[in-house]
Amino acid sequence: MFKFRPDWFLILPSLLLILISLAIIRSVAPGLVFNQLIFVLIAIGLYFIFATVDYEVFFSLHPVGYFLFLFLSLVTAFFGVLSRGSQRWLLIGQFTFQPSELIKPFLLISFSALAVSKIKHSNYWLFLSGIIPVIVIYLQPDLGTSLVIFIGWASIVLSKFSLKTIALIILLLAVVTVPVYKFVLHGYQKTRIMSFLNPYQDPLNNGYHVIQSTIAVGSGQIFGRGLGRGTQTQLKFLPEHHTDFIFASISEELGFVGAFTVILLYGIIFWRVYRISQTTSDSKASLFCLSSLALLGFQTFINIGMNLGLAPITGITLPLLSAGGSSLIAVAINLGLINSIALDLKNTEGLRIA
Repeated sequence: MFKFRPDWFLILPSLLLILISLAIIRSVAPGLVFNQLIFVLIAIGLYFIFATVDYEVFFSLHPVGYFLFLFLSLVTAFFGVLSRGSQRWLLIGQFTFQPSELIKPFLLISFSALAVSKIKHSNYWLFLSGIIPVIVIYLQPDLGTSLVIFIGWASIVLSKFSLKTIALIILLLAVVTVPVYKFVLHGYQKTRIMSFLNPYQDPLNNGYHVIQSTIAVGSGQIFGRGLGRGTQTQLKFLPEHHTDFIFASISEELGFVGAFTVILLYGIIFWRVYRISQTTSDSKASLFCLSSLALLGFQTFINIGMNLGLAPITGITLPLLSAGGSSLIAVAINLGLINSIALDLKNTEGLRIA
């Protein structure tokens, strides 16, 4: 039940990304370094716990994790902290945390377990288990997190279909895009999409974030301006420079070399997660790894894309880099579970040749 062998292809890139994060946060928001360091220590401890305990234990308790999400959602709805028109956070002492972030790995466990379950109407329960959190989180409102969870859930659902069926589903999604835009999205979400398409239409308001972010990325050039010397970040032209737009801060102060290093480190983590998903003989563990890859990959792609002006601004954080504890801890738990899957005795032989 308890065993630990570090998977360095997961641990080393993650630690390097965290070190880059701390360096940038110290540069652009020094007042947050101490809190972030506390979150880092908590995340490392949780990684060790989830990597040490047999992942089967957590999968056997997957209904508990799912109902914990429902409970925290109700608590957030009634007692959550209201900020910028959204009620997504709970306050404990001096710290706030976002339940919808922390619960991500446990939702993926539930989705993966239901996908291979032999219970009656398992496909129905799989469908329902994914739709509920997506809708609940969207109504907070939090489009970014609901999209991320939807991608993780959809990657599991699509694994049960043929390529022909997947193509039809994609076609259907394309057809409903216009009605969704018109009747489902909130006004501010529509504005973000329009400002993405043409940020200079409203450069001082809705297009401001995108314009300042692309300026910051471009001004870093090859080697960057140096820590503490980025004009966009240090002079506060770049909004959310330590959270949503931390990649732009990295690009400005560490340049192309720093940005490329970040992308390379993510690539190593994603490659390793995929490799583990293909070597494990446990189908639910494989689905969990693949859905984690889809979730983290989507989150990384969208965040970096919006920093480069290639994707709409959605408020999606950059895993392991953005300041804040909820996202960091959730990713640490997720990677810890994947480390535990890599230690499964059934796939030890396969991992030796990975």
